[in-house]
Amino acid sequence: MNRYPCLAALIASVAFLHGCGTGAPSAGASETSSNSGTKGELHVALAPSEDAEKMATSFEGIRLQLAKDTGLDVKVDKVTDYASVIEAQRAGKVDIAWYGPLSMVLANQEAGATPIVLGVAANGDATYHSLILVPANSPAKSVTDLKGKKIAFVDPGSTSGNLVPRAEVMKETHQKAEDFFGTVTYAGSHDASLLSLINGNVDACAVQDVTYDEKVKSKELDPAKVRIVWKSDPLPQSPLAIRKGMDPALANKITDSFLAMDKNGVKMDIPGNGNYAKFVKVDFSVYKPISDMAQTLGLTKKDMVK
Repeated sequence: MNRYPCLAALIASVAFLHGCGTGAPSAGASETSSNSGTKGELHVALAPSEDAEKMATSFEGIRLQLAKDTGLDVKVDKVTDYASVIEAQRAGKVDIAWYGPLSMVLANQEAGATPIVLGVAANGDATYHSLILVPANSPAKSVTDLKGKKIAFVDPGSTSGNLVPRAEVMKETHQKAEDFFGTVTYAGSHDASLLSLINGNVDACAVQDVTYDEKVKSKELDPAKVRIVWKSDPLPQSPLAIRKGMDPALANKITDSFLAMDKNGVKMDIPGNGNYAKFVKVDFSVYKPISDMAQTLGLTKKDMVK
């Protein structure tokens, strides 16, 4: 994606953060929501990347450790899309949310959410990729061969499942996705996007490589039946973000808890997010190039949050 050279700087900044960390998160004014204050609860929302039940089950170890470290009853809230998570944080109903990079940008703009940590794989990688897949027997060899075809994106707020593949379409065809493809649909999750292709409902689908790799490893997907026609440059991993107005002392407890998950032996394999070896601090500057990409494409908040 040479049209967006700022991504190289973004990846470099992620690597830098791994080495030295960032300052403590800016949590905004010291005020407490009805969730994490008087009721002694801490509400967490997981991004709709995969099956909600599977994600919640895999998150259980983190949930228990977070409850121990904060002294609060940690609740995992089910969400259906990124827009719902953003609105819940804006309303103070969700304290911590796991966003994709684009939805993080939107959450910061719309709800004042602040990224605090992201996950790093055992090999030190804190990035992932966007893919466009077609059936193995498709004649398409590139994005340009998909003109007039039906494609499934993930969610308007998804980075790898919407923003980045849209950027590639614009780069290669000089057209918006809705003008280039015959039909554009939103599947709602990476799982669902991949399933729509497997079931023959679309001619192509956008999906993150994390989901693709997990499905191949679990044998839920036969890689011989699909083909990758495009793979993006590396993208920064999905961050966890705290809501605006959280008590800074609580924000620091939450951050410290995540930073020590590996030392406490907590399993950090989250379907749709990654198999993490540890968490590291991160700040909003890492995701600014994602915001710039959205502006280059002319995407508005209305386009991205439907």
